[in-house]
Amino acid sequence: MKSKLNKLLFFILILISIFVFLNISVTTRQGINYELHTIKIPLYLKVLDFFDRYYNYKELTKRIVKDAGSEEEKIMRIFEWTHNNIRKAPQELPLVDDHAWYIIVRGYGAKDQSQDVFTTLCNIAGIDAFFSTVSNEDKTDEIPLSFVKMQKKLYVMDAYHGVYFKNSKGRLADIESRNDWVKVSLDNEPNIDYTPYLDNLCTIKDFYLSRPSIQSPLNRLLFEIKRRTR
Repeated sequence: MKSKLNKLLFFILILISIFVFLNISVTTRQGINYELHTIKIPLYLKVLDFFDRYYNYKELTKRIVKDAGSEEEKIMRIFEWTHNNIRKAPQELPLVDDHAWYIIVRGYGAKDQSQDVFTTLCNIAGIDAFFSTVSNEDKTDEIPLSFVKMQKKLYVMDAYHGVYFKNSKGRLADIESRNDWVKVSLDNEPNIDYTPYLDNLCTIKDFYLSRPSIQSPLNRLLFEIKRRTR
């Protein structure tokens, strides 16, 4: 009888400990019109929000790449979906920067937010991708661009303007074969000269565990471990 009571008390103690732990106050960040705000929320809510976004990403990505064969076809499906569904941010509406899923729900975003959505969905589809700001050679201007990795080669794309690069064979062109590039626009955007930025791609850093890749539980865990052990 005493043994059963001890086990019950131990079980209750565990439940109380879990309850206290999940109610620890943590923070999340949200930018509104480039002004960063820190918001306090309980840990359980942050965890629930994370998994809610993750499974929504998975379901959306599954619909986008349905019946796609090759990695290249998956990339192009996601690229076209992002460009068609994430509109340019209206000037009269606030520019909110939080999570890629909420950008998808709102249906509009800034230049870097379109890249964020595209590369996040690529990662969910199992394709390594990240986005980065690339400056011109004299650092007087910069633009955000998306990068996807396929068969150990890196490809650059601009989801916001719907621009990507093909080679003479009509396939996506990797950054090592720039002499063979042909620029393609999904909706005939004005003639943007990418040359000053593409000449400076050497500044791009490793994308391992970047924002788009840590939207899955395992990568997020690895990221948190790495961040806390620095």
